[in-house]
Amino acid sequence: MYAYSPTIIMEWYKKQEGIFVVTGNSLSNENPLEKHDRFLEIVFNRIALPTFVIDHNHTIISWNLALENLTAQNHKDMIGTQNQWMTFYASKRPTLADLIVEGGKDNAVSHFYKNKFRKSPLIDDAFEAEDFFPDIGEHGEWLSFTAASIRDNSGNIIGAIETLTNISNEKRNKIALQESEERYKRLSITDNLTGLFNRRFFTDNLTLELERSQRYAQGFTLCLIDLDNFKSMNDNYGHLFGDEILVLFSQLLKQNLRHSDTAYRYGGEEFAIVFPGSTLESASLVAERVRKNLEEYVFNFEGKSVSITGSFGISCKSDYDFNIESIIKRADQALYSAKHNGKNKIEIAEQPSS
Repeated sequence: MYAYSPTIIMEWYKKQEGIFVVTGNSLSNENPLEKHDRFLEIVFNRIALPTFVIDHNHTIISWNLALENLTAQNHKDMIGTQNQWMTFYASKRPTLADLIVEGGKDNAVSHFYKNKFRKSPLIDDAFEAEDFFPDIGEHGEWLSFTAASIRDNSGNIIGAIETLTNISNEKRNKIALQESEERYKRLSITDNLTGLFNRRFFTDNLTLELERSQRYAQGFTLCLIDLDNFKSMNDNYGHLFGDEILVLFSQLLKQNLRHSDTAYRYGGEEFAIVFPGSTLESASLVAERVRKNLEEYVFNFEGKSVSITGSFGISCKSDYDFNIESIIKRADQALYSAKHNGKNKIEIAEQPSS
């Protein structure tokens, strides 16, 4: 983004004075002051970037056509006022150009544009920023803008110029891309039937959680769940009803977990819960709540009503066992014991010894 200095423009103009003609509008018949103002108006209206200029009193002295088109504010209503803020903000506050006139101090700019600005790499004592302006246009606009000082021959600030670029399309495309990437990421780690995390993510996350528990000397517990007699349920009532049971049980599972716990569809009618930072006792209480709620739940589908139970196997990290495969194996063995010993129950895996 570029800033245009009226001082430079006027130096150029003085060299051209007497020969500058605008098609159909000669400036030669105007007095010097009118000629000066008219020339600046012509120049700034030829700048494609929305641009405004304020003097040392924060009064608007130029408001070009590109800025009129962006903001719907006519230059006749803006020039001579200090209402530049009204175009961009709901309540009175300085624009970036106002802050430049006040000295362009980093702390002042940071106060109003925290984490949204940087010093211009192209222009000394200029700043660049970007922000969302909800009151511009129908749905708000993202703008990128640069403000630079205008100085006299002694180096004193006599005003500031601010140029703006509408970056809404770029921003919206970037946001859409990020949302698409996030959606793809969620789909890649989510079971499409139940909405729980899938087995692929289970393996990755289990490793991370176990490493974290070792680093901070916290507990770590795993629970595997298998729905009892599910195959016969599918055979008797059909796979659509079976799928409905899986979906409803997944919802029941999530409703009974704590915020830090994560649930997974381990495969088929098998599920898993990871309890990071949890003791065996507290994880067992959650598992028992899930088991009891499942036992009491009645599944209804197309006029059919059935009840189903689940078997649970729980294992936890020990002082002698930090291996993911071993923790899964012990939970699986406990689950097998629960199935073998009558189903609809919880079995705790034995702790490995040294």
